[in-house]
Amino acid sequence: MKKGKICKILSVSSCIILVLSSGHGQTVSTPVVGFTSTTIQGTGSSGSSQFFSLVPIQLAKSPSFRGAFTASGTTLTLSSGALASGTYNSGASYPAYYVRVEGGSGAGRTSDIVSNTTSTVTTADDLSTFISSATQISIVPHTKLTDVLGVSGSQVIAGGSGANTADNIYLVGSDGSFKIFYYKTGVGSGLKTQSNADATGLVVYPGEAILVGRRQTSNTGAVVVTGQLPSTNSVVPITQGFNATGGGVPVAFTLSQLTSLVQGGSGSSTADNVFLIDQTDGQMKLYYYKTGVGAGWKNAANTTVSSSIDISSGFVIQRRPSTGFDIVQSPTW
Repeated sequence: MKKGKICKILSVSSCIILVLSSGHGQTVSTPVVGFTSTTIQGTGSSGSSQFFSLVPIQLAKSPSFRGAFTASGTTLTLSSGALASGTYNSGASYPAYYVRVEGGSGAGRTSDIVSNTTSTVTTADDLSTFISSATQISIVPHTKLTDVLGVSGSQVIAGGSGANTADNIYLVGSDGSFKIFYYKTGVGSGLKTQSNADATGLVVYPGEAILVGRRQTSNTGAVVVTGQLPSTNSVVPITQGFNATGGGVPVAFTLSQLTSLVQGGSGSSTADNVFLIDQTDGQMKLYYYKTGVGAGWKNAANTTVSSSIDISSGFVIQRRPSTGFDIVQSPTW
């Protein structure tokens, strides 16, 4: 069965269970709270220095709080009830919680929490455009990278004395470029940035995908992510620069669903570029949407490819315009 296809839907005690199966190790089972499982492939006999895999983060932790809020700029005000002041404040290096809009025109929108009082939440982004009246909003703990790949000493990927010997983790920063992280072994062990700064609290955003460059010849064990499927829209913002995602929900997603969203061009140098990982050699291969004569999806050699290629297990988009777009997916369960 191809990746991303829903192969069974059962109703058990009023809970929906989805089971999703993949050709190289990704499965999904969820009764509101479920799991995804992905295998990170080793280099095998490919001869490459790193074999790349993507691990999409499409499930979220259970909300810590849910209530009706109004919005003014970056301030959300609770309509009734009380919050514990400071509970959701951002950490020194990384945010600890985010808000998710559950209704109205902004359903699926998210933003990091900067701080909170007993009656207000300050967010990193202005959500007021999407919240015209009292709206249900969830406060959700961030998924940390260590929630996915494990804590130092028991992580699923190989560590090393430096980033040049360990398996590498690539996440896109706010500037649209990839940043390297790794698990350091020995003295000062732990999750580190490429420059060896502590990255213990590093978060992975909803709809983001973790790019892993594995140096070991063997595959990892299962990388299991547990959490909830969204009950409303999933919105994954794509901004200028590089973006790593698998879409917001673990269901079939194809190149064709990007056709109306990406910027096409006469060649890959002017179009938005989509990168998929070739499972035969573990390297990223370029695709783009050609406009004009011979329009359609092409690879780097300008050969036509099928728009039905399944990209639900992860892909990278290099967005060229300064304006972005949203990948919006509605729940089908």
